[in-house]
Amino acid sequence: MLLNDVHLHEQTEDTIIWKHANDGIYTAATAYKAQFLGLTLSPLDRMVWKAWAPPKVKFFAWLAIQDRIWTADRLQRRGWPNCGLCKLCNREQETGAHIFFKCRFTIRIWKSLIERIGLAHIDTSEWHTDESVYEWWDKRTDNRNPNQQALASLTILVSWTIWNERNARVF
Repeated sequence: MLLNDVHLHEQTEDTIIWKHANDGIYTAATAYKAQFLGLTLSPLDRMVWKAWAPPKVKFFAWLAIQDRIWTADRLQRRGWPNCGLCKLCNREQETGAHIFFKCRFTIRIWKSLIERIGLAHIDTSEWHTDESVYEWWDKRTDNRNPNQQALASLTILVSWTIWNERNARVF
């Protein structure tokens, strides 16, 4: 359409139409919804943001599942010198996967917690096959479980505690 093809009618009043609302009227609610158009959230994202945890802990979990926390392997890839070993066990290379579910130190924490709160159906012996925090978290989330929000919250909070212990040993 060329600008020359537009014909204006002086007798017709101009109206503003908000295309993101069925009735064409702008509201804060329709603006809020419009900012999420085209956005797809995975069930994993929902579990992080719906968890019962402080916002900074949820943000940490969101970074962790995207492999965006500053573990030794990420620091080395960016040219920051460090020994590369996990500060919790001093035996293996430090990665997000290692810190949260492969480290001997961490596995003991998870096993103790699982035993104390009666979650015998969780088998930590198969965790070594998971390659990333995202994969590990995804396998542990089941949206059909009525206690899923509690389990997700527990996982996030324990992971946060592990991360803080790791940082206390590094710094």
